[in-house]
Amino acid sequence: MTVNHPNAKNIWTTIEIDKDGVVTVLVVETDLELNAADPGFDVAKVDALIDAATKSFAASGGTIDRVHLVPVR
Repeated sequence: MTVNHPNAKNIWTTIEIDKDGVVTVLVVETDLELNAADPGFDVAKVDALIDAATKSFAASGGTIDRVHLVPVR
C-alpha cells in the first residue's frame, strides 16, 4: 500500500485495541505541520495529503479501518 503524495514520508500499519474491539490503522508520517495554530500550517497541503491517504484507505479493500497522520520525528 502506498500514499501518493510528496509529503507522505513513511507509512505503516498498526493495530489499535479498545473496549469496542480491534482496528487496523494506516499511519502516515509527514513533514507537514499538522497544528492549525502554527504559522507553518498549510491547509491546502494538509488537505491534499488527507485526500491521498483517503484514496489509499478506500483502495485497501476494507483492510484499513482508519488513517492517522503523524509528524516526522
